[in-house]
Amino acid sequence: MYSLAVLVFVLMSILLFSAPLGFLLTSKWAKNLNSLMPYLIIRRIVLGILSFLGSLVSLFVVIGAAPIAIKAVGLISLTGHAKVIDREYGFFTKLFRRSSNGPDGQQ
Repeated sequence: MYSLAVLVFVLMSILLFSAPLGFLLTSKWAKNLNSLMPYLIIRRIVLGILSFLGSLVSLFVVIGAAPIAIKAVGLISLTGHAKVIDREYGFFTKLFRRSSNGPDGQQ
């Protein structure tokens, strides 16, 4: 029973703290700290691992059999990770951005 409690604690910690840590790593303060290339690479590797694990745990919680409150926390965490990935890499912004001048074929 002890190992099950430790597993639940680790999963819930990842679920609760990975998105806020991702926001901390993508803040202007953290981006200004890494003016050298090795720090930028380390920050992006840590952010990638954190976002992947957090998104995976959040997705498992949302899809799996869990109480509705835990599913709500998982959904909030999943949207937080989507925002973190967008803040760092601009993935969703580039994907869904519309041209302000109309369709791409018009000039």
